[in-house]
Amino acid sequence: MPLAVGDGIDVPGEAWSFAGPVADHFDAHVARSVPQYAAGHHIITALSPHFLSPGGTLYDVGCSTGALLAALDTTHRCRDVQLVGVDAEPDMVRAARRRFTDRADVTIVQADVRTLEWRPADVIVAHYCVQFVPVADRPALLAAMYAALRPGGALLWFEKTLAPTPWLQDVLGQAYVDHKLSSGYGPGEVLAKARSLRGVLVPLTSADNRRMLRRAGFRQVATVHQHLTFEGVLAVKDPA
Repeated sequence: MPLAVGDGIDVPGEAWSFAGPVADHFDAHVARSVPQYAAGHHIITALSPHFLSPGGTLYDVGCSTGALLAALDTTHRCRDVQLVGVDAEPDMVRAARRRFTDRADVTIVQADVRTLEWRPADVIVAHYCVQFVPVADRPALLAAMYAALRPGGALLWFEKTLAPTPWLQDVLGQAYVDHKLSSGYGPGEVLAKARSLRGVLVPLTSADNRRMLRRAGFRQVATVHQHLTFEGVLAVKDPA
């Protein structure tokens, strides 16, 4: 039986998917669901010019409908850069391509990021997408991102995380439920969304994520956003 998770989205088969009609409602849904989601966009667009030089390349992996990519395009339109959005879902790719039908400097690629053939990049953005990649595949993905970055390039990585202790996880988890209820979701919708994400969105602790970054090669890592268990980090590849 489909699960009604709000914003006109019904999840078939009780397992969350980005396919089908989700693309039509995704932007509104994620903005309501993820605390300070728009703030993440603002931080990414503000930090990216420090690393994306004229003639450079930026990847937005898990670009969904291209909303963040559109903000980045506005920021960098006069800088002669290439923006590449990557998503595995055909419906998301179609939605993103509709945004950029007249933009020769923006490319939307349909691909699984785990098997992507990377071009040399100055910036890689992963805004709440790696959490959907199987845990066993994340170290190799981060290593591939590190290898693709030019010296001095940056990864902007936003994730839902687990708190470091069970008690803190309980407190922050309840605060997140309160956020969703105050955003207008009904208790049944909140429960349905949580059920649909079981085994689909698998968060790790911030410490786990930072260990993976270090093993991938990143030595310069800073927190650039934190709200409840939602965290954004800036990881920079050392200059040659």
